[in-house]
Amino acid sequence: MDTFQADSHLEGAAKNTHPEDLAEIMDFSGYDLFTTVRLIVSSGESRRVQVKKGGLKGFMFIKEGEIYCVETVDRHGDEAFFEIISWKNASHTDMQEADPPERNVRISTGVLLDLMKSRT
Repeated sequence: MDTFQADSHLEGAAKNTHPEDLAEIMDFSGYDLFTTVRLIVSSGESRRVQVKKGGLKGFMFIKEGEIYCVETVDRHGDEAFFEIISWKNASHTDMQEADPPERNVRISTGVLLDLMKSRT
């Protein structure tokens, strides 16, 4: 299948997909962490971003476009956010999640995005 046929096939699949199903297959993890988080925030979606670097693991949960809950093994909330953004060259994946954990982030999403941008 050449590129044109593949594009046409994808367009046809998208036309036959319900919006809620399309949100499940959207994956922003092909971008760097800052771009992934920024895209999810600007989309207004609710998604979990799993972040890993070596033995370090954590997640950011974004609820309806707001950074809502962040956790690592040792930290929660704002402290976990700062820990995760300090991990250079960490890998990440994201997925849609309907059942959010309890909110633990106190700093506004705009300020957190500015801090992420200044570290990239």
